[in-house]
Amino acid sequence: MEFSLTQLFAIGLTYLGVLFGSAYAAERGWLPERLTRHLAIRVLSLGVFVGAVGLFGTIGFASRHGSSFLLYFVGASAAFIIAPVLLGPLSRVALTQKLGSMADVFAFRYPAPWVGGVVTVCLLIGVIPLIALQIHAVSAMFHLLNQDISEDSLAILFCVTMIVFAILFGARHLSTRDKHQGLVFALGIESVIKLIAMMLIASYATFAIFGSVDGLRLWLVEHHDQVMAAEIAISEGESRSLLLLFFAAAVAMPHVYHILLTENDDESTLTTARWGFPLYLLLLSLCIPPIVWAAKSLGVESQPEYHALAVGLSSGDRGISILAFVAGLAAASGVIIVSTLALASMTLNHVLLPFYRPLPGLNFYSLLINSRRVLILAIVLGAYVVNRYLSGQQELISLGMVSFVAVIQFLPGLVGAFYWRRANKAGLIAGLAGGFLVWFLTLFFPLVSDLVYSSYLTSSPLLYEQRLYEPQEHTWHFAATASLLLNAGFFVIGSLLANPSEDELRAANDCISDSFSRPFQGEVSARSIPDMISGLSGVIGQNAAHREVTQALGELGFSREENRPHSLTLLRNRIESSLTTLLGQTMARRIVTRALPLLPWGSGAESVHSIETRVEDQRAQLTGITAELDSLRRYHRRILQDLPTAVGIVGPEGQVLSWNRAMETLTSTTAERIIGSTLVSLPEEWNELISAFAYNPSINEIRRELRTAGDHRILTLHKAPIAALGEIVIVIDDITEEHRLEQQMLHRERLASIGQLAAGVAHEVGNPITGIACLAQNLRIESDQPEIIETADLILEQTERISAILQSLVNFSRGGSAQGEHPSIPVNLRQCTDEAIKLLSLSQEDRGIAFENECPPDLMVRGDPQRLAQVFVNILTNARDASSDRGIIRINGDRRGTDVTIAVTDHGHGVDSAHLKKMFDPFFTTKDPGEGTGLGLAIVNSIVEEHSGTIRAESGGNDKGTSIILTLPALIS
Repeated sequence: MEFSLTQLFAIGLTYLGVLFGSAYAAERGWLPERLTRHLAIRVLSLGVFVGAVGLFGTIGFASRHGSSFLLYFVGASAAFIIAPVLLGPLSRVALTQKLGSMADVFAFRYPAPWVGGVVTVCLLIGVIPLIALQIHAVSAMFHLLNQDISEDSLAILFCVTMIVFAILFGARHLSTRDKHQGLVFALGIESVIKLIAMMLIASYATFAIFGSVDGLRLWLVEHHDQVMAAEIAISEGESRSLLLLFFAAAVAMPHVYHILLTENDDESTLTTARWGFPLYLLLLSLCIPPIVWAAKSLGVESQPEYHALAVGLSSGDRGISILAFVAGLAAASGVIIVSTLALASMTLNHVLLPFYRPLPGLNFYSLLINSRRVLILAIVLGAYVVNRYLSGQQELISLGMVSFVAVIQFLPGLVGAFYWRRANKAGLIAGLAGGFLVWFLTLFFPLVSDLVYSSYLTSSPLLYEQRLYEPQEHTWHFAATASLLLNAGFFVIGSLLANPSEDELRAANDCISDSFSRPFQGEVSARSIPDMISGLSGVIGQNAAHREVTQALGELGFSREENRPHSLTLLRNRIESSLTTLLGQTMARRIVTRALPLLPWGSGAESVHSIETRVEDQRAQLTGITAELDSLRRYHRRILQDLPTAVGIVGPEGQVLSWNRAMETLTSTTAERIIGSTLVSLPEEWNELISAFAYNPSINEIRRELRTAGDHRILTLHKAPIAALGEIVIVIDDITEEHRLEQQMLHRERLASIGQLAAGVAHEVGNPITGIACLAQNLRIESDQPEIIETADLILEQTERISAILQSLVNFSRGGSAQGEHPSIPVNLRQCTDEAIKLLSLSQEDRGIAFENECPPDLMVRGDPQRLAQVFVNILTNARDASSDRGIIRINGDRRGTDVTIAVTDHGHGVDSAHLKKMFDPFFTTKDPGEGTGLGLAIVNSIVEEHSGTIRAESGGNDKGTSIILTLPALIS
């Protein structure tokens, strides 16, 4: 049974359409995020680990070695089940430090410019055979289904397709912060396709070939000897080697790291993967034995690796063959795409970029992304060249061993990174050199030699078969064991002979402990944002420098005018972090160190602030005595922050180290803005005040005046020098309110003195008034002329009013309370206001001002009619003085419940809102000097209060008049 090219291309294009379509739909947001970002999708995407080796190579291994095929699944599962041993620490460091590749991890733990490059080259050489193996498997499957086209042509077509997909959906974003969600979703779908296809093939083998599970069991019993005879048992040592190889592959293979850590920022993924990924492998492993036994039952003669395909061909079931083809296509394409992406990124960051020099007008970001795409093309083509000379008769598992043994060389360095503080780059390089030397001589060199000579050997089929690279089990077992032992030995010896550097010890602490230390070794040399852009421009170009600085400013919420040393240092670290996601940790640090070097701190104080900041960031990870000390630190800091007194700490060079909330309120400068900067960053008046006091020999400064925009403060300053650190604690008390209260008390004392003087004056004035009253009475008695009698009556009436006013002045001078008894009789407010208007009409001043008394005639209150008339005389006098010529003054009255309200309204110049509350204060007046004493409304307020009433003023502002509103208890009849 053979498939036509049209059918096979249709199947392949359908699958690729599903792959491309799912990735595109996820990238465009057409699918709900709860699906595309679901944790199950992320775990399923780890199924990319199961490539052609895991899917078909294990079938061939099971056919030759029986149950030993399970070592592949057990070894890979173990890496996740015991994740806290290696994957857990690796994930913690990678996600925290934004390490985008395995080369970044080694470059971070073993700091040196060339470590990342060495690791990248080793991985590149070691993994390309694995990529070639995937190409080989797909072309071989296709050729089994149709021989009308050569395997080489099929391989080229497949490579081109994988290059296009990798570029479209895996190299769209430069930064590892921008995840390729479409790629991850497509790989999750791919893993589901692989699993479903294998389960359907296994079910077909069980129920269609053997009839049932019992039929399968019966066949195994009948052919037990035959099955066992065909299997070649492997030794215990070889089993252990295989287990360790597959364990290391699950940890250090570039494509696994890329999906688990580079394309993931959720720490919970590994937690779920600890059981989810082993479960996925378990389900796949259960599918393999039925397929192998079905192939033996049918007498399939093809290579054991392709038994899944051959079962369908031999039984005549085209659907099973299609499922096997699609499963193989899915397995191979996932490994090629992700491995190529990971290797291209590492090669760019650690091999090519160290030699990059910026060129004027060259877009740095375009250069990066285009270089990555070229590298993807180059890596796939390199794998194609290797595949070009591979024979279809070779075992996939044997070819895979070349890459697995290469990857295991990184295991000693990884274990040392997280469990041995003394491990250093000298030991790492020595170990890699020894291990890869054995690998090269035993596995890689024979492969390369076959590739070189195979074109000449094809003329002799016999010679070709003899020269073919087919390592036996003992070969890869020897290579794995010898290379790993030599690697580990050299790693230990090299690390013991060479002392770790300070950077290595710091990195070791970050990898081994649960907390990360990012030491602030100094402050950035740049003193402004333009300085930072200028420094970066010389390394990555003007446009890229401007973009990186702008992005970091936005993330930190800083303005372009920022110039605080501490803030610029934070900005430098943020730029380094951003570049790490673009270029890798090593290259980013090298660029930032060169463009924005650090200067030593002026004192240890800044380091203290930085340490405190980091402790806050890592507080959740503190335990035991460290957590208790942190609680004590936070307790004291809270006391300092909540003090009602303003407290700040200034370093020896004027840098602000502490700034509590009271100081923030007093200076209108937040701690976030000033801490880490110098006093120069304060508003000018505060900078002058605090700077002068900080470097002044005096410890205290009492009642220092400070004038700011729209404010005047009275301050008391204290300071306490800390000689050991060269710091100064400055305490500022704002006594402005206390000063105002003191001034008010002094003012009241002066008023009391004036009141007492006024009382004496009133007493002296009373005597002549009494005389005037006597003369007026005599005049009235002695004269019988009506005009004289009327005049005498008016004189007597006014002398009584003067006496009443003098008595009020005396009363006010004694605290505002009435001295003596005043009459409390029913008073008609209409008559009272009419009398006040009549008295004002006697004034010599005639400005044509009209008084309109609209007070109802039935408004009655209880009180002293003379004193109430005095109230209205004072109010109407003020209203008249405020009114313009020929103005109108209205008097309105109304009864509201148990109260009577009288409003006197003028249409004069009005009163400023700031003066309304002061109108009834003694001696307050808005009149020109000599035109008023300011006692009128104060006396009015006193009289109204004596009558249990209230008085208030309302004004619409300039030229809108003023209303004086009195409220008195109504007379209840």
